[in-house]
Amino acid sequence: MFRKDKWFKLGWGYFVVMFILEIILPAWTGEENGVIENLQMLWLFAGLWYSWKMIRTKQRFLEQAKYLWSAGCVYFFLLIMREISWGRVFFVDEKGHMAQYSDLGLYGKLVHPTVAVFIVVALYCLYKAKIWRTLLAVKLPIKSFVLLLLFIFMSWVGEKSNFTGFHGEVAEELAEFGAYMMMYVLTKDMGRRLLEE
Repeated sequence: MFRKDKWFKLGWGYFVVMFILEIILPAWTGEENGVIENLQMLWLFAGLWYSWKMIRTKQRFLEQAKYLWSAGCVYFFLLIMREISWGRVFFVDEKGHMAQYSDLGLYGKLVHPTVAVFIVVALYCLYKAKIWRTLLAVKLPIKSFVLLLLFIFMSWVGEKSNFTGFHGEVAEELAEFGAYMMMYVLTKDMGRRLLEE
């Protein structure tokens, strides 16, 4: 399921720089819909676009691959919608705060059931893609996968704890930026492997 890979220098370099950025960046850069969160969207839209492109690209396990990339589209779409709180960031209440789901009427009530439907669709696509066979054939790059897990862990640390000064919204968003970068890198890596003869 895993294979040895080269060090992804950009990703590992960013992992180190992330701690410096957390110290020097002002707090407003980590706010909801702020600079860092908007930069994260570049990775997510790139992942969505790549998955969409791969649906129509000839590759090994062609039938299953279409399902795999459909699941990828759903996955990146869900992450994009999560980052904009399913549109809540575009609506503010009378105090200037982001609207709550209860403020959005029927739409607000439908968000959570809609997320559940999308998750079911993604799981169905992964089942149809026979993801277990694809992962055995493609094999995930171990160093890049470990880096993804480190970014996810540091995002949790930034949000939930105080780890040697790495905490708060800026820390969380910087780590999420790295996690989304690695999700895109792993997605492209899988695509390249599936395109190999």
